Amino acid sequence: MNTIRYNTAKTLPLLLAGVLACVTGWTSSSPAVELSATRIQQQVVAHVQEKLQTQINPADQPFVSVEVMSIPSTSLSFPQDTDAHAIKISTESNLGDMYSERTIVRVHLESPQGTRRDLGVPVHITVQKPVWVAKNAVMAQQPLRLSDFVLQTKDVSYIYRYAVGEETKLGDYVARINLQPGEVLDNRKIVIPPDVTYNAEVRILINSNNGMTLTVPGVAMANGRIGETIRVRQSIYQQKYYSAKVIDKNRVLVEI
Repeated sequence: MNTIRYNTAKTLPLLLAGVLACVTGWTSSSPAVELSATRIQQQVVAHVQEKLQTQINPADQPFVSVEVMSIPSTSLSFPQDTDAHAIKISTESNLGDMYSERTIVRVHLESPQGTRRDLGVPVHITVQKPVWVAKNAVMAQQPLRLSDFVLQTKDVSYIYRYAVGEETKLGDYVARINLQPGEVLDNRKIVIPPDVTYNAEVRILINSNNGMTLTVPGVAMANGRIGETIRVRQSIYQQKYYSAKVIDKNRVLVEI
């Protein structure tokens, strides 16, 4: 039986040299850089904060937080580049046109070698601010009283455009619908009452072209606020209708 023996004193150095040559050749022929996910995250947050300047009231800015949900790390490697700082980053989203508590920020990466990466980074925007919350039930058409509400800090991210905070004077409004205890006040649920109400009695001031002014009782045929034009009729001559301009509470003007 023939036995093959190796002279390790001679072959081991040759093997090590070969392995070293392979490793050296592989690393030298494949330079690469890994872009920092933190850098992208900072860029995304800065983009969102800038866009929100036009979507969030200045007084509410301190109540806003931005969370980057995830960054696809598989797209951050640039095999032919060695300087991460030379990679250009640009961002875009639709936040400048509309507010949404969840959005996607498009991140565009480009290296000096021409390598491009396009990422979609999901972002969650949170707005936690003091808003009015009903303490008691409020019926539709009932005036809002301060005693029926309390200021509480709530997450209003999903209804930010409608949530009513301390900047709103409750006494100027009436409930549009029934409000339940614990309900966050929403400006779609309240309304400023009109200066003239449908079917209410009004005073009609009639200015004639000869300079005379006549005041007669009448009835409003529609709701109206000061400056608006509504249809009214006389109370005495009920078939007499006018287009009248609301000039005060329950007072309208007719120019003839």
